[in-house]
Amino acid sequence: MRFFAVPKKEIFALLFTAISVLLIAFFSQKIFEPYRKSAMFNQQFVSGTVVEIVEDNTEEDPFVEGRFTGNQKLLVRINEGEYAGNVFKSTNTLGSLRSAVAYEGLTAVFTIREGKNGEKVVWLYNYDRTPYSYALFALLAVLVLFVGRWNGLRSILALVFTATVLLFVVVPGMWTPHPKIIALLSLAIVCAVSFVLIAGWSKKALVAALGTLSGILLAGIITHIFAHLMRLSGVDMEKGESLLYLAQNRDFKITSLLFVSIIISCLGATMDIAVSLASSAEQLDAASSLSSREFFSAVIAVGRDIIGTMTNTLILAFCGSALPLAMMIWGYSMDYVQFINIPLIQIHILQALAGSIGMVASVFFTAVLSVLIFRHKRRA
Repeated sequence: MRFFAVPKKEIFALLFTAISVLLIAFFSQKIFEPYRKSAMFNQQFVSGTVVEIVEDNTEEDPFVEGRFTGNQKLLVRINEGEYAGNVFKSTNTLGSLRSAVAYEGLTAVFTIREGKNGEKVVWLYNYDRTPYSYALFALLAVLVLFVGRWNGLRSILALVFTATVLLFVVVPGMWTPHPKIIALLSLAIVCAVSFVLIAGWSKKALVAALGTLSGILLAGIITHIFAHLMRLSGVDMEKGESLLYLAQNRDFKITSLLFVSIIISCLGATMDIAVSLASSAEQLDAASSLSSREFFSAVIAVGRDIIGTMTNTLILAFCGSALPLAMMIWGYSMDYVQFINIPLIQIHILQALAGSIGMVASVFFTAVLSVLIFRHKRRA
């Protein structure tokens, strides 16, 4: 089979998605710009190269392996922006939490800001890690294209579309008066586009999209109810306090943060389950003459096999993100009643359980939708 042997409707779907990505990225800034405030800090982030280590007073950190403490005095040449080519003196302070060690020839990200007396203050912000991120994405793209061919290309485009919607619509939409509505509509569009790209214009795509949306909607409802009962909000999340300061003088519904974060986090696993069940239902419909009741039971049986591993996967993902917090609890020998009622702990529990409930419920919803959509002619 040739790589480009694809139906015209699939080419149209690919082109439509690619154009949509560009349009979303272009118009997002214009739509959401009124909700963005001016930068709080007057500084520039530019690429620079360490020309010389003038003084090095660092030593290896006794507590964190591979890190250093102390300070370095540097000469730094700026590579871009209005100060390109200029050489500045810089002091690089190192500690356990921040240990970007400088060496001659290092090209990294530097900040330039104005000091109290009007002089330019330059300091090493961080290593430039973006080339490695781009290399990893390129490696992923090559492997997906090599193994999946056109299916791989559709998957990559679906990934790019999802990332575009999240970064250019959902994130700035959180600063609007209606973040929940924007998030739900955005995720519905992500589901529709992703499944059309992956499964084409088919009943399978429709069943998978509706099953996914039903599951994440239930997860969102449960989150809304239990967050209210448990008196939890976005302020209790990591970086919630920083967002609270940003929210001053803005119409920002920080209470919506928990709701949106949970439905986003359970979307991927729910999509996996829904498309697997929809594919199984499509095969069962084509290869058997089961009654609607038997067909429903067969789809549910497939879902039971998926539920065990996927629920475990979702909970393990949340536990992995909470691992530093769990280590702190054990290290401080906290009592059960003490640590179990920490808001952040309860948020992790709510994320894991509400997401898992929505994911499991999507099995039932997808099975019901499979009967209604795949078997409607036979029932008639």
